[in-house]
Amino acid sequence: MSATDAMPAMHDPAQEPLRLILNVDAISAPLTGIGVYTRELALGLQQHPALGELKLFSAYRWVDSVDQALLVNRTIQNVRRVLPLRRAALEGYTRLRAGLFRRSAGHLRDHVLHAPNFVLMPFDGPSVATVHDISYLLYPQFHPPERVRFLERHLPPTLARADALIVDSAHVREELINVLGVDESRLHVVPLGVDADFHPRSAAQCAAALAAHGLAWKGYLLVVATQEPRKNLERLVQAYAGLDAALRRRLPLVVVGARGWLDAPLARVIEPLEQRGEVRRLGFVAAAELPCIYAGAAGFAFPSLYEGFGLPLLEAMASGVPVLTSNAASMPEVVGDAALCVDPLDVDAIRAGLQRLCDDETWRAAAVPAGLAQAGAYTWQRTLEQTIAVYRAARARASATPPVLGHARLPPPPAHASSSPAAAARGAVVLVNFNTADRSLRCVASLRPLAGQIRLIVVDSGSRPADLAVLRAGLARDWPQAELIASPLNIGFAAGCNRAISRCLADAAVSHVLLLNNDAVATPQLHAWLLDHLHGRAAADLAGGRVLKLDAGSDEVDSLGIAFYRSLLASNRLDPQEPYFGPTGGCALYARRVLETLRDAHGYVFDEEFFCYAEDTDVAARALLLGFTPAYADAVLARHEGQASSGGGFNDFVLYHGIRNSLWMLLKCVPAGLILRNLPWLLAIHAGIVLRHGLRGKARVVFRLYRDALGGSLRMWRKRRCIQRSRRIGTAGFARHVSRRFYDRGYVRNALKDLWAALVGRR
Repeated sequence: MSATDAMPAMHDPAQEPLRLILNVDAISAPLTGIGVYTRELALGLQQHPALGELKLFSAYRWVDSVDQALLVNRTIQNVRRVLPLRRAALEGYTRLRAGLFRRSAGHLRDHVLHAPNFVLMPFDGPSVATVHDISYLLYPQFHPPERVRFLERHLPPTLARADALIVDSAHVREELINVLGVDESRLHVVPLGVDADFHPRSAAQCAAALAAHGLAWKGYLLVVATQEPRKNLERLVQAYAGLDAALRRRLPLVVVGARGWLDAPLARVIEPLEQRGEVRRLGFVAAAELPCIYAGAAGFAFPSLYEGFGLPLLEAMASGVPVLTSNAASMPEVVGDAALCVDPLDVDAIRAGLQRLCDDETWRAAAVPAGLAQAGAYTWQRTLEQTIAVYRAARARASATPPVLGHARLPPPPAHASSSPAAAARGAVVLVNFNTADRSLRCVASLRPLAGQIRLIVVDSGSRPADLAVLRAGLARDWPQAELIASPLNIGFAAGCNRAISRCLADAAVSHVLLLNNDAVATPQLHAWLLDHLHGRAAADLAGGRVLKLDAGSDEVDSLGIAFYRSLLASNRLDPQEPYFGPTGGCALYARRVLETLRDAHGYVFDEEFFCYAEDTDVAARALLLGFTPAYADAVLARHEGQASSGGGFNDFVLYHGIRNSLWMLLKCVPAGLILRNLPWLLAIHAGIVLRHGLRGKARVVFRLYRDALGGSLRMWRKRRCIQRSRRIGTAGFARHVSRRFYDRGYVRNALKDLWAALVGRR
């Protein structure tokens, strides 16, 4: 026997049989895309040799099969339809189901839990969730309100807890990264598949199914979609109505799909054409007949506003039918070059696409084999194998991650030591754009002397398409190496910075990150100051400098950083003699060690609940509590226009976010002893805010900001517990950075002027 033969076999946990819990709530009639996905997973997993055990949980109990899940879910659906107070009923049911599952699955920690319909139930073992899209965020007006509230409440904890997240398309993956800030290492793209029942058929094979619905072989256009606004059926019908009458008689539009919600506008558009027989609504069609309905169509139209994948597109292409769809979201990704893609918001573009879909025989002849080839790459077997690989990754990640027992005190930060090698050190500059591409490009131009020395990241936060197009083209022209993170939703300054910072921290060569307001212009002094930090000639944890008003030749100070006053309210520092609390987010340099420590200690860098305003004060306060020291350089680093993205001036938006966020920062960060010591001044400033802005006609905004500040206080208190546990300085150390002044110079005088003007105006 050789020495090798005598050695025991190495145990490979990755090859252990999987034990899985699959939540099958989505398998309910009529089956939607998510229901089909869940059913196919359940059927495939039951036969797969990689699984040592599969347990199915549906609604409130364990079930033995897909058919039993269908029966259980039908009962739940019937009960939910008649219950009053839908929101309360849904939350109550969710809690009850979670409790029942936790009790019955407590001993199954060696299993992997998969939630294929967005939301995880509480579970102590490895977990996977499939997030099909974020339409509830992008198009909340197109969803029932209780669904939007449910996902707003329950999806974020799922994103935080899941060991792995499955998405149907690369498009949704990018949205989760850019909009919700999900760690890309936990995201796995697993496309859906198409059932083998969808394939080309002859007229004879389809005759019975078509006759049952009064349809002629290749004598109609087809759309398969739930009748709800996101599917864009209203514009489709409007475009179809603009086609030649002879074409409409030859090819009526057939709509297959259950009635949805908010479909009254569709009904008004569709009913006149229904009366003439030009549009037919078949409603829900049985699964046995649907493949024939597809295969018998002359063309398939699916100009949806948004899809995380778009399963009907695969079904149509696999059936040998030419396809028209949207050039938006994931749909171009799914169809490749095999379909016509049009602007779903442009009725004329949809009409032109329909015309070509019907009459361009050359294109139709090429589209059929191209669609068959495209759909052939998508199989449920591939979906199954890739999903099982995700289960293994989740199990490995969970076993490699120690349990979180709370945030322990961190070791002291190194004294001005970069975590990147000095030779490879470089900086990153981050700009956030919102409908001000001209300002962003002006700012980019002012940074040109730093090209080659910095990594430029521009975050677009839900700008209008025209503004984003200008920004994209300008960056391609002026700074081709720049990275553009384009969020389809306005995620705010705090989240925008976080998305860019996460990329910076993933790059070991980035030693410093500079945040610069996009309506600012960098000066040559900023270039030299930044390079001094990058090359070790200057050292600071977090730093800022003098920022002046944008007006050419002006010496008027815009900001000298942040000042934090004895009223426990922050403002722009205008006097260099005031204690320096930290840099404003409009021109702030953070060493890598600061950003990493904030992230590791508190779970985030900028608090995204702040959206914008006071988020830089919050970061400065938390960095101070962690033992970092802010540094001020009295050099003119930038000139700043001010509030270009928020409408200009001290408007309602600024008032609301500035004061609400200041209260949240106070609750999170300020030591309790300092709050008690300055309580009279704190009460005085807020009484003044209520009086001053109330008399100026802002009573409604003032009421809303204090109401919402109070409503978020419990969440901030939970964050405070983490922040105060990890703090490294005492109350006295924090107080050294607090000004002795009540508030910034001239505030009381201006407030009294406003009060006098309001009183005189009322006479």
